Amino acid sequence: MRRFLCTLIFGLGLSLGAQAQGTLQFNQALVLTAQSQASCTSCWTVPSGRVWKITGFSCNSTGLPSMYINGLEGSGMLGSSFSTGSTSYWGPRYGKPTFPLWLSAGTTLGFANGTSGMNTIFYGIEFNIIP
Repeated sequence: MRRFLCTLIFGLGLSLGAQAQGTLQFNQALVLTAQSQASCTSCWTVPSGRVWKITGFSCNSTGLPSMYINGLEGSGMLGSSFSTGSTSYWGPRYGKPTFPLWLSAGTTLGFANGTSGMNTIFYGIEFNIIP
C-alpha cells in the first residue's frame, strides 16, 4: 500500500509538473538600449510566449540609477567606475543586481534616477516557450 501511494504521488507530481512547464527554445540575443535618457521605468516588455534571461547591463552614468521591474524600483545599478578619456563608465559589482534575472511574459524592465544624457544597455537572451 505504501509503495502504491508513493508511486501515485510521484506520478501526480510528474503529470502536474509537465502541464505547468514548457521547453525553452533559444530565439535571439537581446541588446536592449535606451539612448540619452535619465529614466524609463517601463522601457521594454517581455512578449507573450517568451521569457528573457537578462545577463547584465552597462551605462555611461556617474549617477546611481535604479533598475525597475513592473514599474517597481528594485536594486540600484551599482558599479565600479573606470574612465577612457573624458567619459566615465560603470558596470555591476558585488552581485547587485544579481544576474541572471529571469523575466516572464508581460514583465516590464526599465531604469530611473540616472543622469541627463545617460545611455543604458541591458544584455540577455530571449527564449520561446514551447508547450
